[in-house]
Amino acid sequence: MRLLVVTHHFFEPASAGDPTIYASRIDPIARIAAVNAMIVGFHRHFGPNRHGEDSAARLPGDETERVLDIVVLQVPGKGIMEHVGIDPSLYTLELWDGPAMQLGFETQRVIGERVGQYDYYAVVEDDMIVHDPLFFDKLAWFEQAFGPERVLLPLRYEMSQSGTPAMVSVWPKISAETMIGLGMRRAGQPPMLEADWHGRRHSFALPTNPHVGGFFVSDAQLRRWMATPWFYDRDGAFAGPLESAMTLSLGRAFDAYQPAAPDPFFLSIEHFGTRYARGWAPPGHTYGDPPLLALARRGSGGAAGEGLDALLSVADDGLNRLMQERDTVAGELAALKRSRSKLFKALLHAIFARRR
Repeated sequence: MRLLVVTHHFFEPASAGDPTIYASRIDPIARIAAVNAMIVGFHRHFGPNRHGEDSAARLPGDETERVLDIVVLQVPGKGIMEHVGIDPSLYTLELWDGPAMQLGFETQRVIGERVGQYDYYAVVEDDMIVHDPLFFDKLAWFEQAFGPERVLLPLRYEMSQSGTPAMVSVWPKISAETMIGLGMRRAGQPPMLEADWHGRRHSFALPTNPHVGGFFVSDAQLRRWMATPWFYDRDGAFAGPLESAMTLSLGRAFDAYQPAAPDPFFLSIEHFGTRYARGWAPPGHTYGDPPLLALARRGSGGAAGEGLDALLSVADDGLNRLMQERDTVAGELAALKRSRSKLFKALLHAIFARRR
């Protein structure tokens, strides 16, 4: 499979008294972890770098074509890709000198410029993670079963990784009247679709909230979308420009569905963190982020900029110190193995030191 992933990436520390609620301006540590997880997730399941002891050879039976290209859209100077830990040669950083809130719309331009070059086009916010190796197989099956005029949206969820582990999908419901007014719900749309996936009956329903932090279309669907007046129209009428870029134009051009029974998580995508889920933990339980995030925040003083650089410097120094200690011990052990007299003296020293 040839896959293009496009994400719009933004980080700028919020100033004092700024009422912003966007996570892209609050927590640099979490942003680094989220962007890394997003990129690694696509490489884990769909990337070309898979091998055994011989890095130049594929594992036996691994014959599937794997092409993964990633484009990161960013406003100049408003990002933290240099801290994400991914080899810069594995993605294309495309700078767009325009309003940050409009950045999501440019993802449609990017995929439109590359139509015909890939089997699938994935546009995701930079904190959305795909864990399912059959993700695009399911999309292809759905398109074959119900036609290219219908798209399947994954269920968006958050995963609690401290306290009580839980998959939590809680998002505001949007009325059918609102979606009709926006042109995202139309007369004649079946409320439910059904088909067999690997011998098991699955149903798919019109979503109560079509915003899932991204969209996924085949090449045939992209061509169909580009032939409509809504592609790259930059209409921000759905909630706001960030949400509209991922949702509005797609919903006007296609009939969008989400998995229903027997498994709403049949096709799903993780929103990094527990920003929304933590408020829905049952009594006596807590839903929280990975504990390493709390440790990293404490180490950085919770600040961006110099604090973040200091944290990374401390981490590097600690790792280098451990590696030096390991090399020193390995060297001393090798010297002892080469000299019986030194080994005997070291043994006696250890025995008497233990007795003391």
